[in-house]
Amino acid sequence: MIKKKKVIISITDRHGIDGVSQSAEMTTVGTLSGSGDNYCLEYREQDEEMKNSVTTLRVENKRRVLVTRKGDYPTQLVIEKDRRHNCHYSTPAGEMIMGVFAREITSRMTPGGGELKMNFTIDFNSGMVSVNEMKITVREA
Repeated sequence: MIKKKKVIISITDRHGIDGVSQSAEMTTVGTLSGSGDNYCLEYREQDEEMKNSVTTLRVENKRRVLVTRKGDYPTQLVIEKDRRHNCHYSTPAGEMIMGVFAREITSRMTPGGGELKMNFTIDFNSGMVSVNEMKITVREA
């Protein structure tokens, strides 16, 4: 386990909704602690509406990712391979409960950085809303 280390975090998010694909990218400075199968990434949100929020991604055994956002719009997501979780999600437009099911989580992290990939679906009231692919790349600052 390593102590908190300053890193550059690049996030690419692709999601498909009703046959329409969209993507977003963000690069920010954050911290990495831990390595290998268990580690934690933390960064301040860059979006103007979420500027007072801090997001933490805690990876457990390369199978489960806990996403916690603290601040104006608190959120807690559990993204776990082959399991569906009901999760609380807050946005400037309001709060909601959504189902999250991970089809794949691939994690390769060292003390110097690495990569986390997640493929997951989101549903509301058991109706499919989107198919998501998120890639998070971490490198030393």
